[in-house]
Amino acid sequence: MFFGDALIAAEPRPSPTGAQADKKNYAQRLSEALAVLFANGLRPNFPGTLPLPDGTRHESRARTGKGVKKLDVNYSTPELGLALGISIKTLNFRDGGSKRYTKNATRIDNELRAEAMDYHKRQPYSVLVGVVFVPIDSCDDGNPKRTSSRSSYAQIINVLKHRAGRRGPDDPSELFESIHVGLYDHKATPANVLFFDVMHERTRTGRPPGANRDRPAAGARTLEELYKEIARTYDERNTID
Repeated sequence: MFFGDALIAAEPRPSPTGAQADKKNYAQRLSEALAVLFANGLRPNFPGTLPLPDGTRHESRARTGKGVKKLDVNYSTPELGLALGISIKTLNFRDGGSKRYTKNATRIDNELRAEAMDYHKRQPYSVLVGVVFVPIDSCDDGNPKRTSSRSSYAQIINVLKHRAGRRGPDDPSELFESIHVGLYDHKATPANVLFFDVMHERTRTGRPPGANRDRPAAGARTLEELYKEIARTYDERNTID
């Protein structure tokens, strides 16, 4: 399954001026398809990862410090409990008022904070990775002539960079091990996505280096490279010196 397959599975994509209910339903379909995409990509290294290839067992349950909650992509074992979790978020349309993608960035940060605290409180050795998907034109609405101006993309990075960077089980529970923003062009054929780590991305306006290319540059990661990065983070957490 390729990234473009997830976009196709989520169709039809509503008009930017369409009904809010249609946009909400689209976001749900896209999140479900992206969860299958990530589970399929991670399963060779993490057998038993959910959801299953046919989409069943989506939002599988994992125990937290506040009971059992749902998780987009879940790798759990009897020995470790929740070992690896992927939380997927999407920002699909510009806000009708501000004409930017930033309206729900703080809401996503709050959701990630609650998820991280609940999972890490019970299972501090678990690795949590956040992935936020945003259309690539979110890079194009900043004003390069104003030093205080940020594009929607840069503002999303600025909000989320404080939610990432957990290095070990003794670090603050409200942090994710890493968070990545995936930039994509849903109009492109084939659709492609590149990922940027919120801890290291510093672009204020315009598109980050590598975002307009099929091959990544300057810190951009392809989907396959992100899978490898997630596996590396997991291995570091679970290696006994």
